[in-house]
Amino acid sequence: MNRTLRIAAVAAVGVGSLAVTASALGKSTGSGASFPNVAYQKWCGESGVCSYTSKGSSGGIRDLTNRTVDFAGSDAVLTSSQLAAIGGTVKYFPTLLGAISVPVNIPGVTGNRMKLNGRTLGDIFSGTITTWNAGAIRKLNPKLRLPANPITLCVRSDGSGTSYGFSNYLSKVSPSFRSKVGFGSQTPNWQGTIVKQPGNPGVANCVKNTPNSIGYVDLADSIRAGLQTNVTAIGKSEVVKQKVRRGGKTRTRTVRRTVYVLPSSRTISAAGNVKTIKPTLDIDFSASSAPGAYPIVITTWVLAVPGRPGNPGVKNVLNYFYSRAAQAQLPSLGFAPLPAKLRTAAVRAAAAL
Repeated sequence: MNRTLRIAAVAAVGVGSLAVTASALGKSTGSGASFPNVAYQKWCGESGVCSYTSKGSSGGIRDLTNRTVDFAGSDAVLTSSQLAAIGGTVKYFPTLLGAISVPVNIPGVTGNRMKLNGRTLGDIFSGTITTWNAGAIRKLNPKLRLPANPITLCVRSDGSGTSYGFSNYLSKVSPSFRSKVGFGSQTPNWQGTIVKQPGNPGVANCVKNTPNSIGYVDLADSIRAGLQTNVTAIGKSEVVKQKVRRGGKTRTRTVRRTVYVLPSSRTISAAGNVKTIKPTLDIDFSASSAPGAYPIVITTWVLAVPGRPGNPGVKNVLNYFYSRAAQAQLPSLGFAPLPAKLRTAAVRAAAAL
């Protein structure tokens, strides 16, 4: 079976718009996460209701704290110190679902043939596994010729919601990572041979240009960097139904097995099938056990502070982001629309801003 990742090419959009005051352009201004930047640039450009500057989740939160923007983009829940600095309530408005892809640059390994599970990934990013021919990696990839070369980790240099989402996932599935690096953080203490770059595009280009490297980056930026065939399939445990024939009769039994899943709009959407929606809308989708779901899926939020003068404009931004036309564009950009239940709750929350 051809395992090459198949997903529509990301539409070309501008990525360098500058944040300016809302009064200058009659737009709401936002800054922050690079994870949704492709979508936000497209939506702001075609709607005319906003401008957005990609600078990392921590940068956007600082701008929201300093009141230099109307809203922040973040893939991370605020820390207690960030919340205290803002000095008020912060509302979370989810806008899309996306995958944190794991591209590799190993000479001779392409076509999405590399397979890794959460435990092995955690060992790589906690410095426990340091070479590509380590036994744990070879066991998962017996048909690949893996070199004895040291592994280089391409990671974020800025405070990042993508770093938070990836480290949050690893802390759930890898005891080694949890003990050596810790839980989800916007600035994890990665262990190993590290190259730091700003933004998701910076990490993607680091992987592209550094042999024997591995990184974590939103799927859209992996595709934009030409790494779609270098993205790793991630293993997860799933309960599946299996038909067996015994005594002349066909029976169905339930078994647990490890499946390896590539990120795509379909597998991202599968992770969004949650039964309960938290009133605060700060939902954690990572390490999903849903059938067919890619296991490293996150949402990203527009953050707004109730009572601020720019909130009517932010409400216009959210109304456009939640429109059917905007959400329908997401698969072609490397993301997935919000699940219907979550979108309905978000629309209701935006109306009360």
